[in-house]
Amino acid sequence: MAFTNANGGPDTVGATSVKLTANGKSSVTFYIEAEDLKATLAKVERLGGKTVMPPMKAGPVELAMFADPEGNVIGLAKGM
Repeated sequence: MAFTNANGGPDTVGATSVKLTANGKSSVTFYIEAEDLKATLAKVERLGGKTVMPPMKAGPVELAMFADPEGNVIGLAKGM
């Protein structure tokens, strides 16, 4: 899996993850920085999205994932 950070300045941080799925298709996940992952997921759910992965530690960062109302999965990160 490739993981790339993108930093357009002190206020714009994001990352992408590209992987090959079990069925041989590739998958891309975009991660955006959020200060409070639980609060962000709560807002996502109020707006019609679903939590796919609750906040979890991954080394020095904390990650979470949600699906928007159309089913697109987006990652959240804290500490990138």
